[in-house]
Amino acid sequence: MTTRRTTLRRSFRLPLSLGRRIPALTADVSRGGFSAELSQVFLPGSVVDGFFLVDDDEVPFKGVVAWAEPGNPQASMASRIGVRFEQLPPGLKPH
Repeated sequence: MTTRRTTLRRSFRLPLSLGRRIPALTADVSRGGFSAELSQVFLPGSVVDGFFLVDDDEVPFKGVVAWAEPGNPQASMASRIGVRFEQLPPGLKPH
């Protein structure tokens, strides 16, 4: 399966919170969205919101889960999700 990207992604690790309840860490970020590693998995199509922690500032975002891969806790593997932004969050400037 080939994935077609409409924006350039950059490997970039940022702490984030989903719904102010679930901590996660980005694997990459672009103007269109991000992928993240976390302890839980979301279903594709789920609407999510939260914030990135950028230099001690909370940068809020809203988006939709585009894809999801469940992890394996027994193998210490985190779940991964891809989120498409509703719009690029102000204060987030991926290169």
